[in-house]
Amino acid sequence: MKQLAGLMRKDGDHAAAAALLRAGLALQPGDRDIQAHLARTYCESGDVGRAIALYRKLIRLNPDDPIPYEKIDRICRDRGMIEEAVRLYRAIPAGGALKERGHERLHFLLVEKLRDFPRGIANLREAIARFGPSYRRCKELGRLYAKRRDWRRAAGCYREALGLKGDDADLVGMLGWALAESGDPRGAEECFRKISGTFQGGASLAEIRLRQGRLGEAEEALNALAARYAGNSRVAIGRAELALRRGDASAARALCGEAMKRTPPYFAFELAHGHEVLAGACKALGEKAAAAHHGMLAAALKGGPDTYTALADLGEGKLGGGDLDAAELVLGRLLELYPGNTRALAGICEIRMRRGDPRGAVLAGEEALANANPKYRDEQIRCHKALDRAYRLLKDDARARRHRARAGELGRAGGQ
Repeated sequence: MKQLAGLMRKDGDHAAAAALLRAGLALQPGDRDIQAHLARTYCESGDVGRAIALYRKLIRLNPDDPIPYEKIDRICRDRGMIEEAVRLYRAIPAGGALKERGHERLHFLLVEKLRDFPRGIANLREAIARFGPSYRRCKELGRLYAKRRDWRRAAGCYREALGLKGDDADLVGMLGWALAESGDPRGAEECFRKISGTFQGGASLAEIRLRQGRLGEAEEALNALAARYAGNSRVAIGRAELALRRGDASAARALCGEAMKRTPPYFAFELAHGHEVLAGACKALGEKAAAAHHGMLAAALKGGPDTYTALADLGEGKLGGGDLDAAELVLGRLLELYPGNTRALAGICEIRMRRGDPRGAVLAGEEALANANPKYRDEQIRCHKALDRAYRLLKDDARARRHRARAGELGRAGGQ
């Protein structure tokens, strides 16, 4: 019966497959395997409400089986129902075998999907209280406190993590910067000296000396790094800050701009530092708008979970607030770092539509779809909807209909 239902599903006859499986359940009401097949059939047909209800029933029958949780989790993430997934894991009983694993999934959902750092912090603190501190939990809790600019607590968590794994040079550096931001430059320098044999330690020593105005020592450290790491972008940004602190804003801007072209997108800390230097240089040169723009980018990069998310969220926030100029600048920066990115181009497409430029919108939207990752349906739906509007304005009804139909198809597919 289950094999026959599987063949029906492959042929697209989900209604017949569901009817067959329901008949089987009527004969064997407690058969969990049949229920799982029926839940999958509902999911594939787009009836996610009934699928979730069945998976919840399976959880009640066996609360220690992780598979129904994983199935509901996947459905919720595919449909953007993240809060429902959060409630699913929060509902695991305190003594349940999956409670610790539930905290791990909650961390992913709250931090990576919702970027809800306060609830992410609360979840980690609860996990530590229930299951004890671990290197990963303490380090991650420190990182979240750092994102909230609660440097004192961040430093405490990093210290606790180092007590569990003291040979982590990256973590020593993170502790150093938490101490620097909390007003303890001596403690920061002590951390950086411990790892001075690494690039991170040497660069951090130079940067903390720049902050303190110890320009001669900073220059000496930067020169030593440049000799070992020729062409390194972080060293070049340090030299740009040195020029700025010595009063040469023009040289600082030129040096920093060139250096940031070589900075990999995943180095959010370095990019934030570069935008801070550019903000200072532009301010010194009397370019207030450019200074404000770079300052805004630096703040977003410092507070976001990663470069991509920080800039994408900032650009879309500006777009949602109607600040089209700022949105275009931010999304343009995102495209510099991630050429052809669908999410950025979708935003540009919408900006051009709002400015009454359907032809420009078509160029951005079609480029976005040409580069689209099939996995990210929401971005594609957004582009198809914008292109539907753009082509209607251009009196190209055939292309408008095609994009309208494709948006509908992708929307329905999201329920499977």
